Amino acid sequence: MGIREIGNKTGHVVSIVEIMQFMTHNSLSLYKKKGSTALSDRMAAYEAREGSNPHKKGAVFVSPSKADLTEGKGYVVTSYETLHEKHQKLTHWTPNTYRGGTYYDFKRRLIKGHTRENLKQINVMGFDIDTKEVDLYALYLGCEELGLPRPNLLLETPRGFQVFYVLETPFYIHKNQDYKSLRVAERLSDNIRKAVSKYVPVDKNCVPFGFYRIPREDNVLDFFDEPANTRELLAWSKKFEEQEKRSFLRVVYDKNASAFDQTSSDWYRALILSTGIQKGYQSASRNNALMTLALANYTSGRPLEEAYDELDQFNSQLDHPLKKSEFERTLRSAYSGKYKGVKRAYVDGLLELWTDGHVQFQGKEGWYKFKKPREERVRSHYDEREEDILAYLTVHTTPVMPFLEGSLPTLAKTFGMAVSTLKEVLKRSTKVIKHSVGQGRGAYTQLASRSMMFRSLLLKRQERIKHAQLTFSELLPELKAYPQMLIFPTLQSELLTYEVDILYRSGASPPGKRHLKLISQSAITYL
Repeated sequence: MGIREIGNKTGHVVSIVEIMQFMTHNSLSLYKKKGSTALSDRMAAYEAREGSNPHKKGAVFVSPSKADLTEGKGYVVTSYETLHEKHQKLTHWTPNTYRGGTYYDFKRRLIKGHTRENLKQINVMGFDIDTKEVDLYALYLGCEELGLPRPNLLLETPRGFQVFYVLETPFYIHKNQDYKSLRVAERLSDNIRKAVSKYVPVDKNCVPFGFYRIPREDNVLDFFDEPANTRELLAWSKKFEEQEKRSFLRVVYDKNASAFDQTSSDWYRALILSTGIQKGYQSASRNNALMTLALANYTSGRPLEEAYDELDQFNSQLDHPLKKSEFERTLRSAYSGKYKGVKRAYVDGLLELWTDGHVQFQGKEGWYKFKKPREERVRSHYDEREEDILAYLTVHTTPVMPFLEGSLPTLAKTFGMAVSTLKEVLKRSTKVIKHSVGQGRGAYTQLASRSMMFRSLLLKRQERIKHAQLTFSELLPELKAYPQMLIFPTLQSELLTYEVDILYRSGASPPGKRHLKLISQSAITYL
């Protein structure tokens, strides 16, 4: 039995249970095995249809609170009827389906079976953002820039947000294949988190296929009903890994680097043999030593992979070695091209503190290429001016009042720039929305950052949640108490509709046919 109204592009009217069905690919039974309120003939017809289904139904685990989950307490749920009845009193669940579940202690509700090996199928890729201080617009924009699909579900949590991709084709887990599909899914999840973390602070230590917040009427911020193509995601993951490998092993040569091979110098050999280098010493700690040795390799024209092998051995021989992630980050920084050589003062300090003092620095003094300070430049770059405007808008606007208003001369004075500069920055900017109101002397300009406008749209969406009856007649017709309804016009279409409305009201040229087509599919009446 399919999901009702999920594919309805005009209204996007869906219930919370339908969202959960969509996330779990109908991998649970529709009705409870015992105590169902459905009519017996309807249950019999359903069971007859499911008898020919090659995919057996599974179970999910749920918990009524974070405290209970911490103690291992919860319930095993095998039907959407139960989710329909109980989801308002639950806080956590496993959107990925298990083969089954039981209890260590039935009376105390200590659940058993939510292990990797017991997974039946992986339905979603989810990740946590453990802070409210985050630009959600950057998340959606980042996914687009990365070549990832739009997230299917955005939930608000007490400390942050949770984001989900619903897979078009689940990963079915089989023991006889040595859990190969599980390992592939874990690798895909890891790559998605790593890629998205460049745009928003993703918790990369969260268990990828464990418990997440359960969707409820009070926490769903955005829902998109087109699942992510699993095959395309795997192709993206492979390409992402190749790009990451190339970016790490890319060799950067500097034409101005000294021809002197510093890796053959006495000071380099003395420093690389020092095993007692510790942390906490200003300009002479483990990080400084590794950075200095890596820069010596870089300025000597050594390939990064060769430097990696030698310095990895140096790090492993330290009494207190750096973590692998910190080691690789330091090495990558040395080969970034910003640093043109080692600093003699750093080398002298390291040699004095960690060697017997018999070896001295020899070679040319290195230097670091700093960008000229803004106050010393005649003109600031336009992107920096844009950053100034965005920083001001972040402080002086809110989701409730997303616009900053004023005449262009007043706004230019506020931002500390000429009117001509402000006009040029706004013309070039892709992050600031400009809206002119009125004509002549009474005209004024409204400015808003796209990020704040995105937050404003999310707030308006929450305010638009309405009470209505659920059209659940084909699923659970006998239920009398219906949950709330949610209306989900897409955020992208809302933002586009809003901007086109601004264009019309400001007297600008009408948008192209493609934009008009998109607008006709969106909920214009909501703006």
